[in-house]
Amino acid sequence: MPTFAEYMSSAAFAVSFASLCISGHVAFRDRARLSLSSKFIPASEHGAGQIVVTMVNAGRRPVILRLIGGASAAGTWSAEYLAREEGGLRLGEHERYEHTFEKEDTVKFHPEHDDLFLKTLWVEDSLGIRHKIPKASQYIDRLWSR
Repeated sequence: MPTFAEYMSSAAFAVSFASLCISGHVAFRDRARLSLSSKFIPASEHGAGQIVVTMVNAGRRPVILRLIGGASAAGTWSAEYLAREEGGLRLGEHERYEHTFEKEDTVKFHPEHDDLFLKTLWVEDSLGIRHKIPKASQYIDRLWSR
């Protein structure tokens, strides 16, 4: 038959395990998470075709976005700063930002190449992490197909 000391040690273990689980859950949720989506708007009588990129901070900590750009098929990249004077575009909890690319925005000047045709698009945060924009390659092809 279990003794009182064994009951107490089992209870202490259960409390410490529950505390560890709760701490892990809070730490997982208490971080910055960037959610990216994109949408293609075809050309019409109202304007040229566009790729609309939506960036949402789905986390609890702020996200600072520094660059938005892309890379060619060869891997050469080009980007532009977002809110350069402020040190980047700051998105608080559940804030969103939209950026629009038109056909001309997918061709960049590069000092080592004549013209740089972007095949992929990405956003870089203040930690240097590049977040790939979903479906960007398909949408760029659609911009140039007409």
